Amino acid sequence: MNARKRSSRLARLSLAVASILLAGCAVVAPPTPREPAPPEARQWIELLERRWTGFQDLKAQAEVTIRRGNRSQRLTGVLLLRTPASIRFEVLTPWGQPFLLLALTSESFTLYQVAENRAVTGPAGAEATLRWLGLALSPDELVGILAGHVRPLAEFRSAELLEADALGPSLRLTGQGRVQRLWLEPETAVPRQVELLGGPTPARITYDGGGAAEPPAGLTLTALDQPLSVRVRYRQPALGAGLSPDLFTITVPSDATVHRLR
Repeated sequence: MNARKRSSRLARLSLAVASILLAGCAVVAPPTPREPAPPEARQWIELLERRWTGFQDLKAQAEVTIRRGNRSQRLTGVLLLRTPASIRFEVLTPWGQPFLLLALTSESFTLYQVAENRAVTGPAGAEATLRWLGLALSPDELVGILAGHVRPLAEFRSAELLEADALGPSLRLTGQGRVQRLWLEPETAVPRQVELLGGPTPARITYDGGGAAEPPAGLTLTALDQPLSVRVRYRQPALGAGLSPDLFTITVPSDATVHRLR
């Protein structure tokens, strides 16, 4: 009798487990397949990918103006960019001495205030960029934007080439709840303007100058959901300077006050 009861309980348990597994399978939907891109849109995507893979690094004197509402802050220093996701910005005093250092890689970021001997460190990612820049951009996305070698939206599901407006024709990529729209030079994929919609901080990026073999003279990042803009102007920009990965690591003094973010 006891054996029959145990067998009945096991059978009910097996049915319950099977029901849970089947329910789970029914709830989890497969990823939406990518729609075939029209030939002209595919050509633009290939140009973007080729332009990105051809980028190595950039070194420039940079003037950065950050405006939040009625407040404005201007920073001048040396900006280094290295593929795929490394940034270093060394902010200088009017006398040419560093007073703020920022280093960002695909894994971590460090923000060191020299005069106060205080640092903030933590893992890299869009959330980290949101903390110090105000815009939620992944490190590789930010490198591509600052260098004028914009990457196409990762894992996009659909691509559409839109009719020309005042800026010319544009490419719209949609996927993962985000939309990326790019106005490009048709033959070179040099960006004129980029819009990022649907993410936590929708933004528009407009470019000044630039060409197939030269970086932009500057760019402006404008948040579309808050009164925030970041204007960047380059002086003496140089592509392919052969920057070492070691330049993107900041060694904080042992006596510094360090706040580590998670």
